[in-house]
Amino acid sequence: MPPAGDAIRQYSACLPDRPKGKPLKRRATMEKNLSRRGFIGLGCLGATAAAAGLAGCASQTPKKDGSSEALAETSETATASETLIPNAGALEFNQPTGSEVAYIEEPISEDEVVETLTCDVVVCGAGMSGVAAAASASENGLRTILLEKGQTFAARGTEIGAFGDRIHQEAGNVLDPVAFMEDGMATAHFRCDRNVWKRWCDRSGEALNWALDVVGDACGTFTAKAGNSLFAGVTTWGSGVRVEKGIASFVENVLAAAQANGTDVRFSTPAVQLITQDGKVTGVYAQGEEGIIKIEAAQGVVLATGGYEFNWDLLTQRIRPRDLAVYAWINPTITNTGDGLLMGLAAGAAEDDWPHILMNDPAGAKTGNRANGAMLAFLRVNENGERFVNENLSFEYMSNAIMYQPGAHDFVLLSGTDILTSLEKAKGGAPWTPEDMYDSIKDVLVEADTLEELAEKCGINAENLARTVARYNELCAAGEDADYGKKPSDLIPLESGPYYAIEESGCCLVTVNGLRTDADSRVLDHNGKAIEGLYALGNTSGSMFNGTYPHHMSAVSHGRCLTFGYLVGRRLAGLED
Repeated sequence: MPPAGDAIRQYSACLPDRPKGKPLKRRATMEKNLSRRGFIGLGCLGATAAAAGLAGCASQTPKKDGSSEALAETSETATASETLIPNAGALEFNQPTGSEVAYIEEPISEDEVVETLTCDVVVCGAGMSGVAAAASASENGLRTILLEKGQTFAARGTEIGAFGDRIHQEAGNVLDPVAFMEDGMATAHFRCDRNVWKRWCDRSGEALNWALDVVGDACGTFTAKAGNSLFAGVTTWGSGVRVEKGIASFVENVLAAAQANGTDVRFSTPAVQLITQDGKVTGVYAQGEEGIIKIEAAQGVVLATGGYEFNWDLLTQRIRPRDLAVYAWINPTITNTGDGLLMGLAAGAAEDDWPHILMNDPAGAKTGNRANGAMLAFLRVNENGERFVNENLSFEYMSNAIMYQPGAHDFVLLSGTDILTSLEKAKGGAPWTPEDMYDSIKDVLVEADTLEELAEKCGINAENLARTVARYNELCAAGEDADYGKKPSDLIPLESGPYYAIEESGCCLVTVNGLRTDADSRVLDHNGKAIEGLYALGNTSGSMFNGTYPHHMSAVSHGRCLTFGYLVGRRLAGLED
């Protein structure tokens, strides 16, 4: 992912109440009391149209016409500090508010079943991976049922990662998949499965080409990113393919193909419990409007219910407190409460080792939103008034550096009588106007005539701040950042007032660890043996990421969703070895 203030970056959809984190004991019917917070934009939810380099990061929901609208804030202040991993910094948390957990722990009896269905494959979750799996399976003759907790499919972002696809080939963008795989392995400290990475690298181009044929020209133009770039010692990969009308359009059209193939799609019908027999997964129970539906699946069950970013209990068990102390939770898919993870664990599955990681970015604001204008490569200081980072870092590393500071936050500084001019100077390839960027930061912008006054308003050490700014201005004048190595073009001095500060922490989109899987997407038990009949995809699956999410490996998240969804459909149809 390109760094702040530089090249374009792309990103890789509800029910009421906040996640309880504990399984339901029983639920005869779906909840009908829908809060405004939980169901703004009910008609279609889930697209976060994320834009380039630094952009696109307001949470949004897709409308039926393919456009999108902002989703309401979905977080509340929480003072909880009882995390499983000690919260040594006594950090406070901004607890996300989402839907109720659908998973039911207590065994479901046959007398509770109001409907029984039979099929070859049942896919749980209608996001990128689940929709791809349903389309692939049904295309190859399998009777497929697709369950979704929300009222429509889930989708966000604008890019899909792949290698060797025809979009990259037509652009003359030839990338080295082996080097990419090795980067992914190294970023995960080799606490991952090489075979899973290799399968994605080897088959992602084929999967994208298949999807291109499925959607035709309905999603607009597909454009390959430029080749690799090196920023602050980190290779930003040109592996992403941008979908002109966004991932919401892409998923909508793949879903339409699945339905045309005969897939039975059931919205507002979450999977709640797996059905097992002699160690094999043979189906799933789902919660329908009138009660429990039993679905028997001859070939297998695919868990693709997303992550657990709206399950506070799971988050406080599995995530580092310092990562959890983000200011903003920007995923509009508030149904992501870890249902697939919980169902898999109950069936004896293993999961990625703790701590799990979040897909975190910089520019999280206390409003609970992303302050897009703060994502640019301005000077950053911590509350001690000290500079601490090369502001050209790619997003995951920038966020990590911010969260490492005292209080897990920092301050983005800029100056000038015309703030729009300052924003224009720093925006680089970001596809926003200065006015757009100002709108994103105006609610959290602190202004002062002097640095001393700014320090007092923000609680920054004034003496250190003065010294830091003086040194930074010297580096700007010299045209070389001898201290941190920031690009000369991004060395914008703070010469005179008024001065501005934006308090910043991380912002989270999704969790990216889940059930351990092999290269065939089969869910593994604690001995590394596949659980017969059970598969996991997307952020319900694991085995790829550790330590930090690799934003610099453009669109790898959507790439793995599409590729493994496509492949698991083929596998269940008997087309893969």
